[in-house]
Amino acid sequence: MKTDSKILIVDDIPKNIQMAMNILKDEGYKMFYAKSGEMALKLVMEHDFDLILLDIMMPDMNGFDVCTKLKNDDKTKKIPIIFLSGKDSTQDIEQAYECGGIDYVVKPFVTIELITKANSYVRLKQLEDKFGLLEETQNV
Repeated sequence: MKTDSKILIVDDIPKNIQMAMNILKDEGYKMFYAKSGEMALKLVMEHDFDLILLDIMMPDMNGFDVCTKLKNDDKTKKIPIIFLSGKDSTQDIEQAYECGGIDYVVKPFVTIELITKANSYVRLKQLEDKFGLLEETQNV
């Protein structure tokens, strides 16, 4: 899938970032990363991302807080967020969806699962953007 789509990976552990990038590198995405929630929030103001892969357990600001901030901002609320976590408790999964996550992938990643979900949500975002633009031009 050759594309100009941008994916942001947010994780405080460089090995996890590298693993996700290696899995998605052949899909043709422009890959960005942030090692903290604060860095992620800064990057989303500078770039239009089509997907965010977001770790939950990070120092300073956890993934739930980052997701909530993104979903409360008009500029970033439509970016799909897949939570990545080593935790698979029902409470964490529920909280991920409640704060605005669109999906949840448990680490270590299953390669095909991460590729399939990333491709699906990027395509969904592209279609939503295209449909939104069509709606705007028809309302003029």
